[in-house]
Amino acid sequence: MNICSVIVHAKPERAAKVQSTIEEIEGAEVHGGADQGKLIVTVENEDDSVMADTITSFTRIEGVINTSMIYHHYEELKAETGAVEWVWIEGRVLRP
Repeated sequence: MNICSVIVHAKPERAAKVQSTIEEIEGAEVHGGADQGKLIVTVENEDDSVMADTITSFTRIEGVINTSMIYHHYEELKAETGAVEWVWIEGRVLRP
């Protein structure tokens, strides 16, 4: 499972519409910031390429100025044991 947090900078007068558009995207959730034009968004998805495409799609929303990925976390569930094997990606990869 991939979990990313993203700041979406939007024109203040378009921020509410940007928020509603993002909330329609599967796996994306807005946690606030529309009042200042800096939306705090999390994106969750199993597939790396779908995750990247989702974040990239934010830039095509009318009123979006820029997006910045702030954090990325990856967990892999081992099918045979149900144990979680995790990798934290923030400039380096960590495995237990």
